[in-house]
Amino acid sequence: MRRAVIAGVGLMGGSLGLALRRRGWRVVGLGRDAARLAKARRRGAVDQTTTDPARALPGADVLVLCAPVDQLADQARRLRPFVENKTLVMDVGSVKGAVLRALAPLFPPGGPVFVGAHPMTGSEKTGVENARADLYRGAPCVVTPAPGTPVRVTARAEKFWRELGARVVRLTPDAHDRAVAVVSHLPHLIADALMLTAGDAGAGPLFRLAAGSFRDATRVAGADPALWRAIFTQNDAALRRALDVFEGALGRLAKGWPLPALRRARALNDRFRKDRP
Repeated sequence: MRRAVIAGVGLMGGSLGLALRRRGWRVVGLGRDAARLAKARRRGAVDQTTTDPARALPGADVLVLCAPVDQLADQARRLRPFVENKTLVMDVGSVKGAVLRALAPLFPPGGPVFVGAHPMTGSEKTGVENARADLYRGAPCVVTPAPGTPVRVTARAEKFWRELGARVVRLTPDAHDRAVAVVSHLPHLIADALMLTAGDAGAGPLFRLAAGSFRDATRVAGADPALWRAIFTQNDAALRRALDVFEGALGRLAKGWPLPALRRARALNDRFRKDRP
């Protein structure tokens, strides 16, 4: 039986555990909070749990790091002495360049290999109680091998995510960070800004009138602020470039509400929805 260790069994790790167990994997939940691990066990996300990496990691085929992006390096340092050479190590973080640079010294050639991964899915909700076995099905998953990563190991990582139903895309870490700055991180920032705008304008009557467009545009403002501040910080340069482009587009639209620009926005929206599987 294939054996996976999930370090951090919250929404992402719990959903991963549920999906893997349905496919015949034996799943070990590893963490530092025994109460949270017990909740994951009751939820059915794992077969067994432990707070001891020396018990969890021997014999693991895959180790998936599911800590927030600003905690991944510390998590990897803590677990690295117990990781066997055969174990494929991956993460699910939404920033890849900074993570790879931090983890590269921990996984030099000749030992276990780290391959960055980012499943583009999730929720503004957190915790294993919100985990779903189908969370990864149909979602894009970006795999970001380092330049020296063996081809066979990259293929193994991609096969892992395809088995869960994800649509695998291979990118360099920096190309990934530039792309998600536009399609993921900037929308979160805009959602926060919209909610702050409503608050500054007098939220009470506005919230009673707000309907679908405001609800949809601000949904992700309900996400964990500390988690998203860490993501913004880790991808600061790419996010600031995306913000500059956005401010330019907003400025052009504000100059007389130009119809050609509005038509182009609708055409791009039609293309986006058509291209989505």
